[in-house]
Formats: sequence, C-alpha cells, structure tokens
Amino acid sequence: MITFFVTFIALFLGSALISIRYKQILGDAIALCTAGLILVLYVLAFFRGMKLIGALAFLFCALFGAAVFRMDKAGRSALLKELKKTLLDPTNGLLIAALILVTVMTSATPFTWWDDINFWSSDAKQLFFMNGFPGKYGNVSPEFGDYPPVTSIFKWLFLQLGMGEYRESLQFAGYFALNALFLMPLFGRIKKTGLGTVVNVLGFAVVMMLPGVFNGIIYYGTPADITMGIIYGALLLTMLDGKDGSDPLLYVKIAAFTAVLFLTKSVGIEWAVFALIFYLFICKKDKKIFAAAAFSGITYGSWLIFCLINRRVAKLTGAGLKMATSGTYTAPQNAADKARFFAEGFLTMPMHADRNLTFDISVCAGVVILFAFLFVLFYKKVLDASETKKFGVFLFVTGLITYGIIFLAHISIFQTEDQYLDAYAMAVSMGRYGFPFLFGGYYLLMGTLFSRLEDALEKRFKMVAVVAVFALVLLTADYVGIYKHLSGYRKDVSENKAYNQDMVGDDGRMIVDKVLADKSLWGKRVLIIRDGHTYHWVHDTYISKEASPVALVYDSFKVEEDSSDTMMQKILSDHASYIYVEDEENLSVELFAPLMSAGQEFEPGIIYEVNWNNGGILLSKKTN
Repeated sequence: MITFFVTFIALFLGSALISIRYKQILGDAIALCTAGLILVLYVLAFFRGMKLIGALAFLFCALFGAAVFRMDKAGRSALLKELKKTLLDPTNGLLIAALILVTVMTSATPFTWWDDINFWSSDAKQLFFMNGFPGKYGNVSPEFGDYPPVTSIFKWLFLQLGMGEYRESLQFAGYFALNALFLMPLFGRIKKTGLGTVVNVLGFAVVMMLPGVFNGIIYYGTPADITMGIIYGALLLTMLDGKDGSDPLLYVKIAAFTAVLFLTKSVGIEWAVFALIFYLFICKKDKKIFAAAAFSGITYGSWLIFCLINRRVAKLTGAGLKMATSGTYTAPQNAADKARFFAEGFLTMPMHADRNLTFDISVCAGVVILFAFLFVLFYKKVLDASETKKFGVFLFVTGLITYGIIFLAHISIFQTEDQYLDAYAMAVSMGRYGFPFLFGGYYLLMGTLFSRLEDALEKRFKMVAVVAVFALVLLTADYVGIYKHLSGYRKDVSENKAYNQDMVGDDGRMIVDKVLADKSLWGKRVLIIRDGHTYHWVHDTYISKEASPVALVYDSFKVEEDSSDTMMQKILSDHASYIYVEDEENLSVELFAPLMSAGQEFEPGIIYEVNWNNGGILLSKKTN
C-alpha cells in the first residue's frame, strides 16, 4: 500500500513541476508523467523489481525537498506558492475523487469477460505475485504470450492497495485510472476555456463518460483496445497543439506516448504509424521526430526481443503470420454472411452494446457525426480550409483502413468464430477494434475545439460550443453500463463467482491448490495431462486464471492410442518443466512408469519435475 501512495504522490508532484517549469496544461503533464511511470515500471519488470518504484518515487520526493531547502527564501517561497496552486488545481481534485469513487464502488467486482479470464486478469495477477515478468516458457496464458503489458503494469500498481493480498477487483480500479490519466489532456482543454466551476465539473464527467459512448466492454471488462484508443487520441492532440514548434516538450511527449502505445497491444504499431502520418500532415517538420520515433521503436523492439528469447508468441500472431506467408488462404464459405452481418452491425446496432433511454448510436452514426463535427469546426472557423482538408483526408483514409482490416480479420484469423454470424456481435467487435479510430477522432476534434475556444472573444460562443459538445456526449453515453459498472453488478456477484467456481470444478480446484502450494512453481510451466476422452478446454481457461502465477498448459492421454514414447514427445513439445497427471482410475500408470527416474514409481495426482536425459526425459517427484 505504501508503494502505491508514494508513487502517486510522486506522480502528482512531478506533474505539477513539469506544468510549472514548462508552461504545460496540467492534464498534459499528468499524462506525460503517467507514460514515464509506466516505462519505468516496464524496465523494472524485466528484473522482477517493480516494487522498487516505491523507493524511486520516495527518492524523487526527497531530492525535490532537498533542492527546495537549498533555495534562497524568495525563490523557495515563490516556488511553493506556485506548487500549492498547481497541486490544488481542480484537475487533481476531480481526478482523485473519481479514482476513490471507482475503487470503492468496484471493490466486489469479479471477472466475467472471457478475454479477461483468458489473459488480461491472469497476466496482471502473475505480475503481482512475481513482481515482474516470468522467464522462458513461464508466462500464464501461453496462447497470448506476446501481448504487450501496459494495462497489466498499471493494474499491478493498484493491486498494491491489497496490503500484500491479491484482490482481483483492484484491477478494475487500475484500468479505470490508466484510462482516466490519459484523458486528462482533453479535460485540461475544457478547463482552459475558463468558463467556471460548473463547466469544469460537468466537463470532467463528460470526459469520463466519453469512452463508453463507443464501447461498453469497459464497464464489465478491461480491454486494452480502449486504452490504446485513448492514448492514440492524446497523441494526435499533442501533435496538433504543438504543430508550430511552440511546445518545448512536444517530442518528449510524442516519444513517451508512442512508446506506451506500442506497449499497450500488438496492433499499437498500426496506430503509431497513423500518428506518424498525422504528424507529417500537420506539424512543422523537425529532426527531433526521428529521435522520438527511434525511442518508441527501440522500446517496442525490447519487448519483441524479450518475447523471442522467452518463447512468448501469441496464437493469433502465429496464425496471422502463417496465413499471410503460406499463400494458401481461402475465404470461408460464410464470408458473404459475415459481410452481411458486418454491414448490418455497422449501420444499425449500438456500438456500446447497451440499450438506454437516450440515443444508442451505431458505428455508422458515430462516423457520420464525426465528419459533421469536422464540417462545423470549419464552418465556425475553428479550423481553416487547409486544416479541414488534411483532417478530412486523414480521418477518411484511416477509417477506411481500420474497418477494412476489421472485416478481413473476421474472414481470416477469426474465420472459425461463428459467434460473429450476428449483427450485434459484429457491432461490439467494430466498437472494440475500431475504437482507436473513432474515439481518437473525437478526442482530436473536441480537444481542438476546446483549445481554440480560449481565443474566442465572445463568451456566448464559447458556452454554446461547450454545451453542444457536452449534450452530444450526455445524449449518447452508456448509462446502463455505468450503473452496472459502479453498482448494478452487485446483484449478480454471488452468481458470477459461483459460475467461475463451477467452471474450475472440484478436480480443477485440486490442481490449483496443488500448484499454488509450492512457490517455486511461480513462473514455471506445468503440463496438466488428463484423459483425452473428455473435453476440458473452456474449463482449463478458468483453472489457469486461478492457478496464476503458475503457468499451466494442457494435454491428454488415451490409453488405447498412446505409449510412453508419445507421452514423452507431448511433454517435450509442450516445453514443460513439470507435469501433473489427473487420473483417478490409474489408467495412465503404464504410460508414465517407463519415464520415471530410477527407484521412483509413478502415481497420478503428484507434481513431477521433468529432467533432461540423453535426448529424452526422466520424471522425478517434485520436492519443496
């Protein structure tokens, strides 16, 4: 807990100092410091030293205190006065209040979203227990091995509030905080309009609700796509505001935001490329962009190298590469049906997937409103003709590419997933995977409007513009999702927890208890072998989540088909350090007995260590 509070004190202190020293909007400084914090934690994770962030944060605060003490009286007084004013800025107050509210209100939330159970929650849980990344073959959810770690890293920070005990609900608070911190540049521009406290408070609420207009998964899950879209929007707005070279930290922010964008999800490279194109379109060119690009590229390269060394390759990454290079791809027979559902979902279904008394807009409506918004900014001379043309071309081309890629994904790497033979499911998919494009576009245009309202002479025009934008968000927000996220979920907690436990099952619970009882197994791969006549895949996913930080993989035996040689090959191909055989009827004894070390007999239900032996393996009972 101390690690959490000291780190956040340093975050707010650093943000205030950057805001004062470099004349930055406080929201921009907060986002920049957040990016810096994530990158420091990322480096520490390689050495399993994430908790050192508390010591580093304390050191930063101590050095600041020492520097202030050494200043002359007049300089100290002036700095502390400015620092007090900045720290008491409404941005900090509203942000802290929101973080406390969400942390308290989501304190009983269990994970129910499949992708969280399959990877995102398990990954953060492993970071919590191991204080960093596991080694070779040691990552939980091996099928998603190369998924980047930003959301898990920030969840780790909030998991420190559990006082040494793992409380999975804190992941939701960490996820909300990560998104909120990168929304602060947008709120900072609302505050900069100078329209008073009421507008500031309402504007903060509007900014917090804005992501839910486009995707409702954030109210019951922790998708990295939404975080990626928020960072992408912040990056575009940063580039636009600094296009004339007046921002002394422009390229520092570009480097930091792009690096974090890369590390949020594998497809972050797509949005980083789009952001670079936007820079070339909009900004006054400077050689510093090469340094910023190099920094972010090297950062992402470090993750790819780490994944390569530790054999972390996601199933979809491998499938995509194989499909792209094999030359054997053929469209599925249901491609036409998927195209029909894609079009229907795009045109008619609410992209946040809930039904409210207000307007639930489709992806198509969101795109139309985006371009209408652009036209209004031009008509009201917020954007000149050149900027409008560049914005329009950029948004049109990137939008076309975005939704084109999403559709191609559904008839290629997702072609076997028949749940997308449904317009509603397609709309949810477009809302999620297309979020960076659509939300990033709104983030950019809204930020541009609020930035330039500061120079508007007529207060009436400022107020009309602000009211119009606020009304747009308030009329399309996902109130059903917000209610469920903060309170409504509580009526289903017992049922959801019972379902999760049922999916683990008694046999699965026995496996989990066995592997978690031995801390030396943390970050090690344990192969669970069961009778192959029973289907276990979905249940295995829930078992793996419970077993994290131990990395479980699964295989099977069939007495009538397998031999000790085939079982040895399965163990080798699964790269297991340990095995556990579930076999209450002792059918597998003859398969594994020949693989045992001298003097040891095989019996199911025991963890065995895998030892290399002249190109083969020998199994020995695991000793603590």
